[in-house]
Amino acid sequence: MRKVKVTVPASTTNIGCGFDCLGLALSLYNTIEIELTEEEGVFIEIEGEGKELIPDDSSNIIFPAIKLVFERMKKKLQGIKIKEVNCIPLEKGLGSSGATRVGGIVAANYLLHANLSPKEILKMVTLLEGHPDNAAASLIGGLVAVTKSQGEPVWVKLSIPCNLKVVVVLPEIRIPTSKARKILPEKISFSDAVFNLSRLAVLVSSLSYGIWENLPLATQDRLHQPYRSSLLPGMNKIFEAALDTGAKGVFLSSAGSGIAAFSFEKEARKVGEAMQKVFFEEGIKAEVLVLSVDQEGCRVKEEEQ
Repeated sequence: MRKVKVTVPASTTNIGCGFDCLGLALSLYNTIEIELTEEEGVFIEIEGEGKELIPDDSSNIIFPAIKLVFERMKKKLQGIKIKEVNCIPLEKGLGSSGATRVGGIVAANYLLHANLSPKEILKMVTLLEGHPDNAAASLIGGLVAVTKSQGEPVWVKLSIPCNLKVVVVLPEIRIPTSKARKILPEKISFSDAVFNLSRLAVLVSSLSYGIWENLPLATQDRLHQPYRSSLLPGMNKIFEAALDTGAKGVFLSSAGSGIAAFSFEKEARKVGEAMQKVFFEEGIKAEVLVLSVDQEGCRVKEEEQ
């Protein structure tokens, strides 16, 4: 019986102005092992982050992802054993659901020799996620610009210097993506749209060419962060603290609650501690992670048993 093990990186998205179209893979990982069993049923073992919260039956979000591949291949799914080892925190803005779904689909793809292309895999994950940015970064790695055209994902993997660190401060607050989306307005002004578009153009080129002095401006946003700040006490003060201590740019990580900052290694810990201090002043415990950009994306190891 074959076993497939998949390692999937976390992601941060939006990066300020790139709402729902920019994703960045990070050096924090979930691993997923799946194998078919002769015994009928779904058997899920969970270790690490979210162990107490994640269901260990077919209501786990990984199961529909795996099932999509079986349906695509017209294979009956009778018995399956799944092991999740999670290092990506839940509802903290690091793409835990996207990574889980990517891992499930990629593992099933290899297990069934389905030969799904990255485009087909991303389309399946987007069907489940509703948006492609986290999943694209976790699947492909690096900095990814992504959109959809007639239901099909379209992306470009962009270069980003490897010496840049991403400092992420994770408060004890959890913000479900559904809650973070519900708070957004249905309409925005023309001037706010132009504000974000102009910064997005500068952000992508500055990250690619290493023009760091542009990043404090280029990571600004008017489409989601001002509205989501009401869910996260002290957010604007945290942004200021990061920039004052040497961060090259700072932004809400995905939908939150994590806050991320670009930094070089020598300032990274200092930047993280400054952001953490503001959370503490708001009466909120928080942890600091100093992460690198993951350039590889999802990777697979197959084992014969």
